[in-house]
Amino acid sequence: MSMVKAVIAAGGIGASLLPMTKAVAKEILPIGGRPVIDYIVRELHAAGVSDILIVSGKSKQAIEDYFDSAPELERALKVKGDTAQLRDLAGSTAVNLYFIHQKAALGIGSALQLASDFVDGEDFYFVLSDDVLPVEGHLLQDLWQIHQQTGRHVLASVPIPVTESQYYGVIDWQADTQAINHVRPIAQIHEKQPIANGTQQDAVLGRYVFSADIFEQLNQLPVSENQFAAALNALAAQDCLSGLAYTGAHQNIDGHLGLLKANIALALKDPDTAEPLRAYLRQRMAD
Repeated sequence: MSMVKAVIAAGGIGASLLPMTKAVAKEILPIGGRPVIDYIVRELHAAGVSDILIVSGKSKQAIEDYFDSAPELERALKVKGDTAQLRDLAGSTAVNLYFIHQKAALGIGSALQLASDFVDGEDFYFVLSDDVLPVEGHLLQDLWQIHQQTGRHVLASVPIPVTESQYYGVIDWQADTQAINHVRPIAQIHEKQPIANGTQQDAVLGRYVFSADIFEQLNQLPVSENQFAAALNALAAQDCLSGLAYTGAHQNIDGHLGLLKANIALALKDPDTAEPLRAYLRQRMAD
């Protein structure tokens, strides 16, 4: 696969992470010493993406600044001989990045509509910035392969406890169907609503592969917070939408607890911080 495009939605106000996000874009908040948006760009690059459009809010200049070149910093690192940091910085700019500003936080659907010219009729990845996955993972490639084989729009699904249903879009699968190779057709998506019954549900993870006709669905709907969910449900009603079950590692940062959990999870995987953090946590639990 060559010259694959991706769109990242990064235009929300970050209400679940206030007051931090009053001054700092959610996508710039650190997880394990690296901004959220950096993990997502690296994940897409590892999946073979060459061109990425980031749809951000007008107050999120920090995202562009982060990916901009920093000649003075690079010169200082070269003088120090810090080749590891230089390589790491290069990894953040290994793809072609483009930016467009969403003038108002009008929802995911409105953000995606701004990407129509960039997509230019091609199939593409669409990624939400609430979920961080391992860079070395293969979820994106799997989604792309399913889309190419079936021609269907496809998204990733994850199991969640019902107590977290208000943070996710919860999936109803088509009745009388079974998953084949972890893929199953979707009947409906319920957007971030508390669910009273059961112990576990399948929910939408913010990773999608769409063909360009997603824009036709969006253009038929009024701009609102529910526009994107309504477009997905229109595709489901036409039997054009499938979900791929994902059971690998992921971190959801929609809320202060999620951000804290993400930092702990990644710090426990870092050889420089894992053991000191375990010792600290054991001490705190004993107090």
